[in-house]
Amino acid sequence: MEAKIKLMVVVVVVVLIGFMSCSCASIFDVGGVDGWVQNPSETYTHWAMRNRFQISDTLVFKYKRGEDSVLVVNEKDCDTCNINNPIEKMDNGYSTFNLSRSGPFFFISGVAGKCQKGQKLVIVVLAPRIKMTGSPASAPSPLPSPVSSPFSPSPLSPDSTTSSSSVLSFSGTSKVVVMVVVVAFMLVVF
Repeated sequence: MEAKIKLMVVVVVVVLIGFMSCSCASIFDVGGVDGWVQNPSETYTHWAMRNRFQISDTLVFKYKRGEDSVLVVNEKDCDTCNINNPIEKMDNGYSTFNLSRSGPFFFISGVAGKCQKGQKLVIVVLAPRIKMTGSPASAPSPLPSPVSSPFSPSPLSPDSTTSSSSVLSFSGTSKVVVMVVVVAFMLVVF
């Protein structure tokens, strides 16, 4: 009986370690409830500013197939609404785009005139955090102050809602604390 309990504790700990080491991405419905439309209730700039985008997140563009499309473009083509030089074209009505790197991404409608009326999106994917190991020989120099941009993501307000789904991941310290608590609980219960 005692061997079964120990085996169960080991299995639970292994499962928890596997679960907590999973770094899960978020899925964002572009434009929220409105989707990818010409006159959304919230501008795409404002929508993007309310969200934080990480590498491996996915954008979902929902629109009427055959009536619109999404073009991935460079910054110049986004600024000028040039639909003739897309990096990528998505036109199936339910298009997904994986954010595979940090930095800016530019999207415009593939229908002439819609971009000029505001159907364009600029997002900035945050750079991954670099974990320091060991102690540095000297104190690092301070980073320059970030320049404010209309396309820089802003912190979420407590009452704002995001159109994303995600699974939280734990930091290394949190993982250890959770594991210790779970193991202690299992030992006390059994």
